[in-house]
Amino acid sequence: MGTVGKTLLILSGGVEAIKGIEIAKAMGLKVVVVDGNPDAPGRVLADAFIEANIYDPSAVVRMIAAYEGREKVDGVITVASDAVRSVAAVAEFLGLPGISKETAFLSTEKFEMKLRFEESSIPVPGFVSIGSIDELIANVGRWPKAVLKPVDSRGARGVVRIGAEDDLQWAYAYSCGFSPSKRLILEEWIEGPQLSTESLVVDGKTYLCGVADRNYSRLPEAYPYVIEDGGETPSRFSPMIDEQLTKLLDSAANALGIESGVLKGDIVLNEAEGNAPYIIEVATRLSGGFFSTITIPLVYEINIVERAILLSLGQLPPLPERLTPICFQANRFLFLPPGTVANVCGPETDQLPEYVKYFELNAAVGDVVPNIENHTMRRGSVLVNAETRGEAVTRAESIITSIEVEVEDRAPLVQ
Repeated sequence: MGTVGKTLLILSGGVEAIKGIEIAKAMGLKVVVVDGNPDAPGRVLADAFIEANIYDPSAVVRMIAAYEGREKVDGVITVASDAVRSVAAVAEFLGLPGISKETAFLSTEKFEMKLRFEESSIPVPGFVSIGSIDELIANVGRWPKAVLKPVDSRGARGVVRIGAEDDLQWAYAYSCGFSPSKRLILEEWIEGPQLSTESLVVDGKTYLCGVADRNYSRLPEAYPYVIEDGGETPSRFSPMIDEQLTKLLDSAANALGIESGVLKGDIVLNEAEGNAPYIIEVATRLSGGFFSTITIPLVYEINIVERAILLSLGQLPPLPERLTPICFQANRFLFLPPGTVANVCGPETDQLPEYVKYFELNAAVGDVVPNIENHTMRRGSVLVNAETRGEAVTRAESIITSIEVEVEDRAPLVQ
């Protein structure tokens, strides 16, 4: 069938989508980027640009309906964004391959997702819907440790760990502030390592393309927030756990009605049950954090973005039979204390070692740094590879610690 001359809609023109746009162009595709930011970095790479809020399905469909080239569009996808409801709406409107709107809803509404998994006997942490402060007070003692989160937020925004002794009024108001629907979910906090997975789905069966360990070493100092600080690939539990993960993700795909597409998994290994894998949540999209665009191709030599694009065009991509890593990867984030940036001294990008595959530093003199509440508030990151896990971690942490940022007025800022 081929891809040359076909047209692909990519919902998102952000920094992390750039690699996806480049891959699509290398496949010979005409790329139409949709983004609410008229100055989105990916715009300059696109053949055409449509300005629309990608998190508003109705708005996106209206703009696509007015787009003169809509009849020539062959596929729609999002890269490193949570705009799956808009992807599903556009796919339905144009009659393109993709997940249904119901599947998109289930994969972006945490309570309904958990209900579907529970109905399908898929292991998930205990959970309960929270619609008021009274419901939170009545349910917070269900588990020794719990997590409160919006059912409809993104990027760990509004997520806090919570116990009966904490300020429940504050926690409820804080999480609600990140929920458009003002609906929350209280979940059991399961002790154990957390993993990220990325899979292709074909005919309802998942094919693992990557398994990573998530780094939560900052949890004690970050309480009550849940701060992720990068991770390592491949997971130290892979390949021993790969078969278990595949069966679990197969069940999740079937429960959500995914016949074709991608499936991102957030997994916790329950220490109390011998590291049995539990699903925290899943997403029907390619991962952010450069996991899909840099890490998986680097570690496994699997161009998962290209293969996901082929699926969006209704074509069958090569499917991995097993994961065979060729190197190790580690990434770490730069977090700053609250205050005002007075001085910044970091490595020059063109002088970084070859093993640094991605580096960013987003701190400038005069910047006001708020309290860190989630990993999206980082001010820099580095991604490296190495021949061993230990060497990769050492390299990533060395680069991060080489960045010197002076911050004044360290007292917590009023949010």
